[in-house]
Amino acid sequence: MSYKMDKKKVISSLIKWILILGLMTFACIKYKSFFIKAVNEIYNVPVGKIAICALLANIYFVAEGSIISLMTSKDEHKLTLFQGVSCAYMCAFYRVTTLGSGTGVSQLYYYNTKKIDVSSGTGMSMAQYTFMKITVGVIGVVSFILLLLSGNRLLTKYWTYMLAGSIVISLICLFLFIITVSKTISGWLIKLGYKLVRQDSKLYPRLVQGESAVKNLQNCGRMLWQDKRLFFKVVFLNIFKFMCWYSIPGIILREQYDIGVFTCLALMAVCNMVGCVMLAPSGVGTLEFVVTIFFGTIIPEGHVIAATLVLYRFFTWIVPFIIGIVPALFLKKAE
Repeated sequence: MSYKMDKKKVISSLIKWILILGLMTFACIKYKSFFIKAVNEIYNVPVGKIAICALLANIYFVAEGSIISLMTSKDEHKLTLFQGVSCAYMCAFYRVTTLGSGTGVSQLYYYNTKKIDVSSGTGMSMAQYTFMKITVGVIGVVSFILLLLSGNRLLTKYWTYMLAGSIVISLICLFLFIITVSKTISGWLIKLGYKLVRQDSKLYPRLVQGESAVKNLQNCGRMLWQDKRLFFKVVFLNIFKFMCWYSIPGIILREQYDIGVFTCLALMAVCNMVGCVMLAPSGVGTLEFVVTIFFGTIIPEGHVIAATLVLYRFFTWIVPFIIGIVPALFLKKAE
């Protein structure tokens, strides 16, 4: 089975990147002095902080690789920790090049090269995504509650938007959980889909694929739920990996303002939660927008926020992208 992207997806990714780079170039030219300040702010970040941020960013992928390895532990062709980490970095490479659209395909491609069955690989990949989405939602909602209880008046300025994001992500998480564990409800939804979509419709093949994907997801979900030890390992690693990424802004901003690492971590979790429910390829632009708005309530200098965002994207996107080139080329060569 081939997991190569079709020409439409490749062209779509190229167009998206051209638009993004064009907008970035326009912004840099129009707000030249602002970005010069942001660049100077980046230069002033101590080397020790840079090293810690780089370490945290890559620990994320070690945890992600551990999850991938654990998810395949019941399969005949179990991936080792090294293979899991390689897969995680390769997916990071394709996430950047395709702005998210090729991430799942690249993971299935990696599974295929290791002789993991297509249906099993699809179920594992979907279960991993479901757990990840639910983790983002749970950490975000808990962080929102803790920020409200902290009594920080500046943070409560946008509490209604944070509340709306919490409600939407909670509904999404509930839906994903029900689809994963309930055959009855998912069966009703699939039957409803077949009643609404005609066989000659372009949506019909996707509906058939969706039904197969849900079955694979539920098979993998039941496997995890039945093995409580495995389930809690996956949950812990998901929470741990996001804590690593969410800590990066706090590390960068520490000692500059009268805010703690915990406040930055919680606020970053809320930003990711709200950005997660906004429509954009791989979250590009939405996270930056939300971080600028929410962090602007506690940090008066916009160029400092811009510098923090650039460093955050560099460590969570560019560094893994560069490392991911190695497994991507290795598999391409082996093919």
